[in-house]
Amino acid sequence: MERVNIFLFCPLDGLLYLVVIAKELSQGKGDRAITFSEHTVLKKLLLFAFLVVSITTSATAQQPRVRISAWYWLNSAPKTDWNHDFAEMKHMGFTDVLVCWGVDLAGIVTRKNETLEAIEEANKAGLGVYLIVWQPVANSLHRDAKYMQITAEGKVLETFDVFNTEWRNTEWKQYLQNIARTYRNARGFRGYVFDDSFGGSSLISYGPWEEKEFGAPLPRNSSDPRWNAWIKAREGWWQDWARDTVRFIRDLDTNSEHILYVEDSIDSLTVPNKGERLGLDLGSALKPFDAVSGYTMSSWTNDPNSSADVVRKNGEAIETIRNIVGLDKKIVFTFWTANQREERLPGRAQHPTAKEIIAICQEALRLGVTHLDMYGYRIGEFRVSRQQMAEQMPPEPEPYPITGQFPNKFMYDRPEIKEELGKYLRSLNQ
Repeated sequence: MERVNIFLFCPLDGLLYLVVIAKELSQGKGDRAITFSEHTVLKKLLLFAFLVVSITTSATAQQPRVRISAWYWLNSAPKTDWNHDFAEMKHMGFTDVLVCWGVDLAGIVTRKNETLEAIEEANKAGLGVYLIVWQPVANSLHRDAKYMQITAEGKVLETFDVFNTEWRNTEWKQYLQNIARTYRNARGFRGYVFDDSFGGSSLISYGPWEEKEFGAPLPRNSSDPRWNAWIKAREGWWQDWARDTVRFIRDLDTNSEHILYVEDSIDSLTVPNKGERLGLDLGSALKPFDAVSGYTMSSWTNDPNSSADVVRKNGEAIETIRNIVGLDKKIVFTFWTANQREERLPGRAQHPTAKEIIAICQEALRLGVTHLDMYGYRIGEFRVSRQQMAEQMPPEPEPYPITGQFPNKFMYDRPEIKEELGKYLRSLNQ
């Protein structure tokens, strides 16, 4: 019985003992009675095996095969709707939600308590949460004229000069680390999203910092003999912005499961010659981030070929990004689930149908995407002036006004698509 007693304290070796007994039985040696000690071992091993299976199953359940998320503007709904909406998203098969304060993304630092409350509500519903932390224009961050972009004609813009190292090492760093410090330990927190980083924000800046760094006068067109050097310099500055952005967050949030991903519209990333004009080497600029998205904004019509055309264009967008970032970079594929043609028209949206959304999902999965991201579940009016932004997004503890609405255009109030779409989305992780 020495062998049996040892197995009581070494369950993994004990599993081998189960194999020995089974082998003896299969070879006709099973007519002997199983001893009491052996019976005890068998019970313990069966319990051990059950626990191993249970733990493995639980771990698998926490890591869905396909992540499925949707954007949610917290201020497009009263707070009393948050828990209901998050629970309904979970029921539909969503695994995660992308949370932001519409109009002013800096709301995650001016309304921290409510943002944390929203993350907790989503976590209770079983959703992970990504925070949208950046959109170059849609934020109320402090604007100092010396840090703003300047056009070739000398006009000061509303967007920050991301090349300026003084701005990055002060205001940008403080903002990002404020976010990381606040949310890194929140239950269900999944990561940070940088939106429209290379589109509206990437106009060439002709400011004092660039003049000092590159040398005045700055080249204004391709006929300048220093034009190629100007392009190369800006490529390097974009890489510096990307590295600093990731480093500032990682200095405080070292959890590799909290991913940092950057996105822009596929058109902003791939307009012919735009990369050269902007001095943007996307492959290098995107490298420091954990994941990348080139999002699509589709328009459906009643033409019988419309849905197929939309699917094809979405597939082309994924393949374009894959060619830019390489095989090893994770792609989060974000696509609109509202029809641009109908967004501001009265009445219920006719497109996309559940089948049309599913068709895009299927094409993305076919191309190897494992994170489907949809814009959006509940979205508010985004056309506002700087003055209106201040009125709509006061800091806590002032109550926030509800943004303007797009009735029956986004998923939360389109019940006609929920059953079929939900059945499909749930099936992806069953």
